[in-house]
Amino acid sequence: MGTKLETLQEKLAKLQADIQAEAEKERQEKAIAEVRDTFANAIVQAVQGAEKATGTALRDIGLGIWVAYPAGSENGHMSVSALAVGEDGLPKALKRTPTKNGNGNGHDYFLKDGRGPYASTLEALDAMGFPKDKRGQYYHRWDRLPKELQEQIERRPKAEEKAEAKVQKAKAEKAKR
Repeated sequence: MGTKLETLQEKLAKLQADIQAEAEKERQEKAIAEVRDTFANAIVQAVQGAEKATGTALRDIGLGIWVAYPAGSENGHMSVSALAVGEDGLPKALKRTPTKNGNGNGHDYFLKDGRGPYASTLEALDAMGFPKDKRGQYYHRWDRLPKELQEQIERRPKAEEKAEAKVQKAKAEKAKR
């Protein structure tokens, strides 16, 4: 068993490590913000230049979300792509449709105690207070949750929810008459 001085020195070392880690995180966040702002300004200027040159607003032809990613080399070059955007404002490439195998976003998740809806199993687990460090690799998929968790999280198709809401609304309107 260590002395009080040794215990305090260990705590001090841990605090100093935490301070150093937090300072590093802050530097990273500042750098990311600077890159993001610089990139956003460059894209805005490029889009304005293209719109002026072509006489067409890019959003009018469905281009509205810009993505930058490493060009695959170590020299720091970036590739930039425009994603086509649907009427709902979501990139067409990123739209998810419900799937038959239960891992799409065609479901809402409700806790056994009635709380919900949650858009994903991870949100439902958060609401339950389930520790993040205890989650398995595939806990984002309801069908991969352990049986004990599946019993606590109810999965309902979104279409049913909308239909149920319409029925409830119709009943409420009928009751008003």
